Amino acid sequence: MSLTSDNTLFSLIDPWFVEKIGQHLSEPQRLILQACWQAQKQTYDEIASAHNYSGRYLQNRVAPELWRLLSEATGEKVTKMNCSAVLTQVLQAYAQTQNRSMSPALLANLGQTVNELPDGSVPLDSPLYIDCLPQSARYYQTILHPGALLRVKGPRQMGKTSLLTRIIAYAQQADYQTVVLNFQQADHEILADLNRLLRWLAATATQQLKLPLALDDFWSADIGSKMSCTVYLEGYLIDSLTTPLVLAIDEASELFEYPEVSREFFAMLRTWHEYTKSDAAWHNLRLVISQSTEAYIPLNINQSPFNVGLEAALQPFTLEHLNTLMQRHQLDLSTEQLEQLLRLVGGHPYLVRLAFYHLAQGQLTFANLIETATTDTGIFRDHLHYRLWMLQQNPDLEATFKTVISVSKAVQVPQVHAFKLHSMGLVNLVKNQVEVSCTLYQDYFGQRL
Repeated sequence: MSLTSDNTLFSLIDPWFVEKIGQHLSEPQRLILQACWQAQKQTYDEIASAHNYSGRYLQNRVAPELWRLLSEATGEKVTKMNCSAVLTQVLQAYAQTQNRSMSPALLANLGQTVNELPDGSVPLDSPLYIDCLPQSARYYQTILHPGALLRVKGPRQMGKTSLLTRIIAYAQQADYQTVVLNFQQADHEILADLNRLLRWLAATATQQLKLPLALDDFWSADIGSKMSCTVYLEGYLIDSLTTPLVLAIDEASELFEYPEVSREFFAMLRTWHEYTKSDAAWHNLRLVISQSTEAYIPLNINQSPFNVGLEAALQPFTLEHLNTLMQRHQLDLSTEQLEQLLRLVGGHPYLVRLAFYHLAQGQLTFANLIETATTDTGIFRDHLHYRLWMLQQNPDLEATFKTVISVSKAVQVPQVHAFKLHSMGLVNLVKNQVEVSCTLYQDYFGQRL
């Protein structure tokens, strides 16, 4: 979608901005918005060059203020990457209040969004991304601070990778170098061996930074794999860059299954974080760790990266979030129906999106969705079947969860089991106890365990 090809939509921006902010868009602000929504994306320097502005002025003065104002006006984090998606939804609602019709081209684009199957992380430009973190701006801004360590935590399919993707994009807009390492992509043999894991980390980071591989120039058995990796990061990767480096570890919880490797690896990350505070050579490193659950391996409190930095704990969707997402799917459900869906899936972001996707496709009615939700033919069947299979691979964990769903209140279970069940999204942690996270799991697994 391009603003310049849709005069109806473009004409709404300034009056909406005046109504929300109390001032008109400046010419530089308008040029940035216009460029952001063109099919061919432009950098700030390219925008500036085409209109006789300074690239540094647009990027460092105009754009930050524009994104701040738009974030305040929309109630969502607005960036160069997602502004067209967010504003499309806002302006559609605004057009309805102004009795103005949207163009067929725009409606077709919104229809394509409704057809977006909830599979994997939510695309950066998707209006279906819901920012449910309170004061989310501080999590983005933290990554720009020297020595930052940000921990993104939440059960599987709660939106960790989607948030991580946006944090990385935010860092890239600030001209930072970024590396993302997903431990789900590492082979079992690599995760089980510290030396192989650290060489994989170093090699993957080098590849993403588009630098020549130089592991053998820094790796030495005499100093060990942790020190070799540390020297490689400082003496080669960081030293080769002129801007800060954001190193993100996605799905770090995968390593918890390898206790010995976990202790060594996470102790090394903690050491790197400490270096950023005291060693000028490390000031340009920022760390982001994404985890599905609490660390259930014994870690020395002074050697753990999980008790330092800033934590972004993802929460289930609220009724307000469901209402927003419903509107973006162009659905019309009553408050009672939204409350019923909220109770069914416990506000689980993926399950909510899956429900709205199928409803928007006209494949079933809301009554059909509720009636078949806990069956082996309902829309949640793949999600449920996979979790049933995971439980069956671990009889002790299965027995623990059977205990949880057999009672109507929170119950205490072995800590490791509590954390593993929480990482699967099956339970909520309530102090030192757990309770089943939603009626979908209560009813489905209650019939099968």
